[in-house]
Amino acid sequence: MPDWNSIEKSFLRISRKKQLGELASSLSRFKGWLLLGSANREVASVILDESILYVSLLMKEGMDSEFHELHSTLLAWHHNWSTITEQEAELIKIAEISAIESEKVLEMSGLLELVK
Repeated sequence: MPDWNSIEKSFLRISRKKQLGELASSLSRFKGWLLLGSANREVASVILDESILYVSLLMKEGMDSEFHELHSTLLAWHHNWSTITEQEAELIKIAEISAIESEKVLEMSGLLELVK
């Protein structure tokens, strides 16, 4: 299992833009692993936990209003994980939501402006 304390410390040392980029990346990786089949659901579950941690840390840092709904959604997925992984339609729906949220967070980060 990941060393969540080290991950938290590392996340808190980077700039807000990069924190948002890390969250966007985590949500995107979650989607990818989720759709790779049942053998990869354990990895997807860990990446979901990572995303929950990132959102929680951003909320503590004053971004509560921006991430309250996403945090609730991710926690619901975590809570219902065993049921969700048994339903292909639900997995596809979650993957779509994760991709949309990843794009929104990436846009919020401003990192895309750096490459234009």
